[in-house]
Amino acid sequence: MLHDWQFIMTETFHIFTDGSAIRNPGQGGWAAVLINGGKKWEIKGSNPWTTISEMELVAAVEALRSIPAGTNVNLYSDSELLVHGMLFHIGRWQEQGWRNSRGLPLQHQKLWRDLLAMTERMNIHWQWIRGHSRHPMQNHADELAYQAARSHLCNQRMVA
Repeated sequence: MLHDWQFIMTETFHIFTDGSAIRNPGQGGWAAVLINGGKKWEIKGSNPWTTISEMELVAAVEALRSIPAGTNVNLYSDSELLVHGMLFHIGRWQEQGWRNSRGLPLQHQKLWRDLLAMTERMNIHWQWIRGHSRHPMQNHADELAYQAARSHLCNQRMVA
């Protein structure tokens, strides 16, 4: 499948992700806004029973899966778990057999492993951005994730 971004990939991708859950745990949604070369894409999806943390991780995984290997990426998230996990903890978790500091199995191991694998395919700069901070793209990702959770989409993708 040929995507529009394959013709315009001249700059770094800027990706804004967010996750949402109606109750925690409960029905949840994830979303990402991807920007490259003046073009913008939106992707979003949902899960009938999940947590906000899981949706935050899924948003990043799905966004990164949707762009080609070898890409430079600035990924912005309001999830300290995601950003700090990738910047400060992922190596230790891997060395400890995917266990947390208490020796318990790490939650969402598959998603963390997927994110680690993505770092081997592309150059990702993880950046935390305060939620609801007047950043228009982060706020837009938040709105899309909330909509996905409310409407219970099944990993529907759309181009804006």
